Amino acid sequence: MVLVLAVAALLPGISAIPVMDRDEGRYAQATKQMMETGDYVDIRLQDATRYGYPIGTYWAKVASAQLFGGAEAPIWAYRLPSFLAGVIAVLGTAWLAARIGGPAAGVGAGLLLAVSVVVAVESRVARSDALLLACVVVAQAALWRLSRSSEERPRFRGAPLVFWAAHAVGVLIKGPIITLVVGLTIAAWCLWHRDRSLLRRLHILKGLGVTALVVLPWLAAITLETGNAYLEEAIGRSMMGKVAKGDRAHGAPPGYHLVALFIAFWPGALLAGAAAGLAWARRHEPDIRFLVCWSVPTFLVFEAVATKLPHYTMPTYPALAILTALVLATGFSPEGRWRWVHRVVAGVFCVVTVALALVPVAGPLFFETRFEHLYQRTTHETDWGFPAVVVGLAILGAGVWVLRRRTVGRVVTLSVLVAGFYALMFQGVFPRLDLLWPSRTLAERVATLAGCDRRQIEITGYAEPSAVFYLGTDTGLGDPDDAAALLKRNPGCGIAVATDRDREAFLAAASALYVTVREFDSFAGFNYTRGKPVTMTIYLAEGTELRRR
Repeated sequence: MVLVLAVAALLPGISAIPVMDRDEGRYAQATKQMMETGDYVDIRLQDATRYGYPIGTYWAKVASAQLFGGAEAPIWAYRLPSFLAGVIAVLGTAWLAARIGGPAAGVGAGLLLAVSVVVAVESRVARSDALLLACVVVAQAALWRLSRSSEERPRFRGAPLVFWAAHAVGVLIKGPIITLVVGLTIAAWCLWHRDRSLLRRLHILKGLGVTALVVLPWLAAITLETGNAYLEEAIGRSMMGKVAKGDRAHGAPPGYHLVALFIAFWPGALLAGAAAGLAWARRHEPDIRFLVCWSVPTFLVFEAVATKLPHYTMPTYPALAILTALVLATGFSPEGRWRWVHRVVAGVFCVVTVALALVPVAGPLFFETRFEHLYQRTTHETDWGFPAVVVGLAILGAGVWVLRRRTVGRVVTLSVLVAGFYALMFQGVFPRLDLLWPSRTLAERVATLAGCDRRQIEITGYAEPSAVFYLGTDTGLGDPDDAAALLKRNPGCGIAVATDRDREAFLAAASALYVTVREFDSFAGFNYTRGKPVTMTIYLAEGTELRRR
């Protein structure tokens, strides 16, 4: 049942949602270029290096895309590893919860993780975070086995080997993030118990050897190919640059992740207060201590780091899902101050649920009123929007029903409704908001041009990686002079695209080069990465060989 509901919650929309900017577009385009060039060591986005994270995510997406067309594979092929990783994380969480609290806890924890917003999003996006989550869950499940072992120093197989194998793959996917999570868990466990026996059971030297065996071959290869460029960018700029200050305007004060939890872990957050009360009441039990050591130190570290995004604390959510499931499986009722915490959290859940339920109609209405000159409502938006609102309000009722009597059976009903809500949103509502996907619209408009086997495209004023993925690796992302120079250089098969911001500068540049241009098409969109509307105009040179199909 957990597997079926996980697939139902995480799969719809994986092929319908257009390429998302910016990280997904960057990952997908860099992976595509690997297959185009045959270079599976270096990581590049067009001519620029992309050394923020190691190679693991790209290799996973290459393996998937090669099964469905290689460099020409659709975006869902690049997303498939994230989906499978999300399912693995859900099943691993269910397995661990079942061994801590019984079958009912296993079902509850698996479902709550599967339908959480952050896992639902990351499992549909061609990025690294769902893959990292799967590695963390597998490693922590093995670590829990070791924490419960009675052997002073077990042989290096079974749980120790699984732990280090998952750690090694996690490092290859996203660097030392998994090391931070498991390392903080181990340190907190040893300090809390004043016992270092867990360190002996881990076979640390052998484990580091496994990690080195997995990671060092690629690290040596890219160092030979690029010198110290990868290490300088990955460690010096990408990792350390996020600690002291907000990277790329993603800074936020401490407390951000606690607030974000009510959306990222929705709908399971409705019992987060009760879960905290259970953790406190049963803090002397080894299994509860393990879950606290897993979640609290990592959560606090990410609160202290300057750069913050909602998915950063996702590796702690399996532990929170298990604690929440134990509330359901044991019928725990918070007492004293925890009762008030539970009531406040339940009230926040109701507010968040109403807000999410109204998104399918509030979103189009916002664009219609805020950008009236750009937006045109279409009937297929409302066809999906109103049923989604109805299901969203039904989730509110189911949540209140769960709060009145906290049982796993009621959470199953809640999870089914949430899976239906996601299906409507990700398969229907979001993909049909055409204003949100200017790159897709641009690719569709350019595809109506025929007459040249090989077209050259230069875009000015819009530099999102999704456009490169749709239009081809050789798509230029330059300035007005570059766009005008393309039509001068290749008047027969050149295509220039200018935004409203750069339109006058482009026309002036074209005139200075004595290039006569004509407008082929124009459309409006919304660049959500910048939070600004954008109007794109497609220009062709006079005498072009390109014609509308």
